[in-house]
Amino acid sequence: MVLAIDLSNTHIAMGGIEDGTVYFSSRLSMDKTRTADEYAVLMKLMADQHGTDLHHMEGAIISSVVPDMTAVLRQAVITTAGCIPMIVGPGIKTGLNIRLDDPTTLASNFVAAAVAALERHHLPCVTVDLDTAISIGVIDGKGCYIGGAIAPGVAVSQVALSYEAALLPSISLEAPGKIIGKNTEGSMRSGIIYGAAAMLDGLLDGIDRELGERATVVATGDWADTVIPHCRRAGIIREPDLLMCGLWLIYRKNRK
Repeated sequence: MVLAIDLSNTHIAMGGIEDGTVYFSSRLSMDKTRTADEYAVLMKLMADQHGTDLHHMEGAIISSVVPDMTAVLRQAVITTAGCIPMIVGPGIKTGLNIRLDDPTTLASNFVAAAVAALERHHLPCVTVDLDTAISIGVIDGKGCYIGGAIAPGVAVSQVALSYEAALLPSISLEAPGKIIGKNTEGSMRSGIIYGAAAMLDGLLDGIDRELGERATVVATGDWADTVIPHCRRAGIIREPDLLMCGLWLIYRKNRK
């Protein structure tokens, strides 16, 4: 079994994967004040809850979009699993043909999602990761990664509204029953949730036009189950473990 860790700006996803199947997964909050020892304790507790001994792992791999925390998580893995994890970045084999102005700038979460999509889904394919940001990656019909789009995530939008507008409160985020809100909180929820869904619909339609054909769309991330049901686009595949599977595939390509 391989320990896969995806470090985002808001949380750390940890999973145990074998032969492409995720046997357990856990979430930890991302806190820059925590030390490697603290994360090691938390990781061991999460693994123990699933009856897993991290020292029995074949190896480990980390995807990180928070450079300051990468070394912290690396040391935590060494402490808990007794192995040096692979870090997704330049020099790691992915199998992707990345057609960007500078391929080295493609963030590791985009890479992991694209690797999994290329292996598991019909091309062309669009990956949508609804997390801190809404991260969209595009793989064309030839299997080339050709670019994407990045937009504020729903939680970021909510925080920005509450912070910048004095009369707008901090709210919980779930879709209201109707688009037309009857109070401030309902109107904010409508604008954020239904607005994100409408934005996705518009971006996906535009991507189809630029590709010249309709793409397969695969959605993942903490907010996928909240936003995707309100998209007009039919057939969006929700795959919660997309990045975990991508990390396992990258590990497999690089193991010695």
